[in-house]
Amino acid sequence: MSESNMRIWAQVDKTDTRFTKDAKVGGQQITSLNGTAMIMKATEVFGPAGIGFGWNVVEERFDKGAEMFSGEGDKRISLGHELNHTIKITFWFVLDGQRGEIEQYGCTQYLYKSKYGTTTDGEAPKKSLTDAIKKALSMLGFSADVFLGMFDDVNYRQQLEAEQAIEQAEDRDAEIERQKQERLDYIKSAVDAMQGAQTLSELKRLHDAAVRKLTARRDEPGVKRIAKELATLSPKFNQEAAA
Repeated sequence: MSESNMRIWAQVDKTDTRFTKDAKVGGQQITSLNGTAMIMKATEVFGPAGIGFGWNVVEERFDKGAEMFSGEGDKRISLGHELNHTIKITFWFVLDGQRGEIEQYGCTQYLYKSKYGTTTDGEAPKKSLTDAIKKALSMLGFSADVFLGMFDDVNYRQQLEAEQAIEQAEDRDAEIERQKQERLDYIKSAVDAMQGAQTLSELKRLHDAAVRKLTARRDEPGVKRIAKELATLSPKFNQEAAA
């Protein structure tokens, strides 16, 4: 039963890094997902939009936000209030002959103050709809690695990129061999750096960084090699401390 419940999630939880980009929203750094790529993935799972899945707009409105001002002191004047576009959709899909529905909201700034003065975004309704669709798909597990914060770990992203490079390579064997050599080169460089450590704390820091990277790559032999080097080098610093 558990495997059946996670069937969709397991198919769609990993995000293709080709269709992501870093973005800043409200001063916060995020991973932005390409809406068309998510629709393409949904088509792969459910079938064409409008047949295997789709959405209906339930509600659409403009919400008043904070008051905007220009100038300072006696010259300060009101520019009116910000407006945010909000949309509510019912996202539906068909799975094994059964219809499922998810309600979600999408929001986008429509009228706001920028460094150029008051600005309106004519694309706000389209952006809100895309936002709502992406949020609905996320409830089914689409791009779960992004929503779970796993993309914040650079090691996870690098491992995902490596796996996808093999899947998308014209010569898969050549790409596998390239990555094998890259792995060996990395382990050698990590060991060399540890051997050049001047303090025990530096040694442990280099060890921990290498282990994090190799663990993200699910490279257990590599982790063991780094751990062995730590065990070999640590006594030297302990002896120096004792002396």
